[in-house]
Amino acid sequence: MGVENVSSGSKNPIASLSRDCCLRAPQVGAAMMGLAGPFAVGVLAGHAEMGMAAALGGLALSTEGKGQTTRERTVSLFYRVIAGTAAMVTGVAIARHGMSSAFAIPVVAMVAVLLGSISRPLARASTIFIAYTIIATGFGARGAHPFGIAFLFFLGAAWTAGLSLILRAFFRAICPVSIHFDPDDVAYPQNRTAKQLLRRWRNSLAHLSGWQYPIRIFVCLIAAQAVEWIWPLHHGYWVGLTVAIVVHRDLKMALGQTLQRAVGTVLGVLFASLLVLWALPAWAIIAIVVVLAATRPILREIDYTVYATLHTPLIILLSNFGHEQSWTVIIDRLVATIAGCVIAVTLGYFLWFKLLAQKRLASESKTSRF
Repeated sequence: MGVENVSSGSKNPIASLSRDCCLRAPQVGAAMMGLAGPFAVGVLAGHAEMGMAAALGGLALSTEGKGQTTRERTVSLFYRVIAGTAAMVTGVAIARHGMSSAFAIPVVAMVAVLLGSISRPLARASTIFIAYTIIATGFGARGAHPFGIAFLFFLGAAWTAGLSLILRAFFRAICPVSIHFDPDDVAYPQNRTAKQLLRRWRNSLAHLSGWQYPIRIFVCLIAAQAVEWIWPLHHGYWVGLTVAIVVHRDLKMALGQTLQRAVGTVLGVLFASLLVLWALPAWAIIAIVVVLAATRPILREIDYTVYATLHTPLIILLSNFGHEQSWTVIIDRLVATIAGCVIAVTLGYFLWFKLLAQKRLASESKTSRF
């Protein structure tokens, strides 16, 4: 998917397998060492919280940067590192100010996605920023220092980004076949200058379509924060995190993937909660993180539901390892996740599809009069 042999249209299965290995190996290697490495070091050294924060940086960078050239990929990864690091500072700072500041998350998220509309790299960075801002509130609630957690996250993210670039260069050098990526894999059309992007962005804000995603994410996160306010001390932040994972920028094309994300997130929460509840030894948890990290980049191209099911356990294991778990916690987290899915699907999608359908009918009715 997205990979072709430049030199020929050969359907040789050996060549195809070789291309797939050359394409996936850097992603798998960077994901494994980027996530499991810092997590294992932190757990074995007796500083699990520090290892978890650095491993979250690896999780944010565990998919390759977009683009064909090394420069394009470096820029894409740089945006992710900065967005994730800023998110950790923001989320911890918000959590340290208590529940009264929790409604800052919808506002911050709305501003982030507005700026993300400027270009594709910024759009991807804004998605990371929102999700990790919410994840960071969990660290903030446990009394973590915002800049300390952000520094550890930055180290993990930079480590994973470096691995991604080095491994990709290595496998491209030894790969026996020529590989290129789909146009969608390029960071952004190269003929657009920064001035043109800003002009295009300003023009988009003159229409409702330019505001639909910021409004959708804002409304959904307001509803999520309301649930957390009504239902305190019950892992309510998972409502907002589920919204951030499930609600997609592309309204027209993402509904099918949205349902996959919702199902995968619920299954992932249940799977990870059961793993933690069984109180497995540290080495077993590390091994599970290695396996999940290695299979995640591969499954993204095969089955998005399974991919989402594996993504969520990594978030739970890397943010809740070592903390007391019980059936009450599992039920709370599962209910919060389902609530987030309901909010995302209704307020984030179906309501907007209904509004668009009414607008289309009104337009057709107006046209038929002439």
